[in-house]
Amino acid sequence: MRKSLASIGPGVHPHQLEVQEFSSYALVIDARAPAAYDEDHLPHAVNLPACLAGLAHTRADLDEGMRVTALRASDGEPALPYALAAHLRSVEPGSPVLVYCDRGGLDAVVWAAPLKQLGYQVDVLPGGWPNYQRWVVAGLEVLARSHVFTRLQAPPVSGAVRVLAALQEQGHQVLDLVALAGQRTVRGLCMPGEATPSQSAFESALLAAMRELDPGRMVWVRDWAAPVAGLSLPPALRDALACAITMCLEVPCEARASAWRESLLLQDASMASLLDAFAALDGAPPKALLSRCRNMVGQGQATEALALLIEEYIDPRHARLSGQACAHVIRLNSLAPTEVSAFVRQWLAG
Repeated sequence: MRKSLASIGPGVHPHQLEVQEFSSYALVIDARAPAAYDEDHLPHAVNLPACLAGLAHTRADLDEGMRVTALRASDGEPALPYALAAHLRSVEPGSPVLVYCDRGGLDAVVWAAPLKQLGYQVDVLPGGWPNYQRWVVAGLEVLARSHVFTRLQAPPVSGAVRVLAALQEQGHQVLDLVALAGQRTVRGLCMPGEATPSQSAFESALLAAMRELDPGRMVWVRDWAAPVAGLSLPPALRDALACAITMCLEVPCEARASAWRESLLLQDASMASLLDAFAALDGAPPKALLSRCRNMVGQGQATEALALLIEEYIDPRHARLSGQACAHVIRLNSLAPTEVSAFVRQWLAG
């Protein structure tokens, strides 16, 4: 038998809820409405709103070759909704499945009942989504106080992500708050296809990342120097980072612009879309600056345009928002991956 999932009550340690078992489920079903699912959901959950359970189909409607035996209603017609059958296509019979909702199990049971009749091992999350959210808050409180952090702080497009990658490759623990917040370039800037997560989704992702860390080893954290619009750090983590050693990364503007251009090309992101995204920012660059950048791009000087943005907009804005001085400085002359890796190795060895 699988461990039962304990509910969260006042003062209960977050690990009393066996959330670590989520990864062992072959299928996790979120029975809430699509809008709630889009706001946040359990890791790897699929959204099957309870209302879809009434959309049963005949056997002819089910995909040929499925390993699922459809339940039959009293009139002899299959009662297994196609939406559920489609997700069971790749799930072995008898596999563990978790179902949850936000209505005290009323919606979760809509999927749990037919799955049990089909022979699957089904758990319904006690307390449902509200209980999971309480677990996230409690878990972040505990884990933030269980780790020792070193902050890696830098203006946008300074190559911090490359330094973190080198640290991780060399066996160090890394927590990239900027990436978790969906901020790949500049605070609040969203390129096509990117979006800042909800606070709830951010905290869920943060908890999942922190649960992978060893509390006995130091953690490098790439954090934002100023709050990301719409998001805030959990209080315990904010307090822990306020006490952490902070290392500030400094890289020449030309190297940053060159690496930024390389990243844009790898992402297949155009300079036009980038400048449009900057123009849409709250506190956007001056129109004259954006116009100069567009002219430079038109003349084949894309890297030079990025350097201009860094010098005249990104760094001055970062200095105003962060307002922090740093006693520990890391100076890198190049952001070429091999050189970053060699620098990190020598720097830590020294």
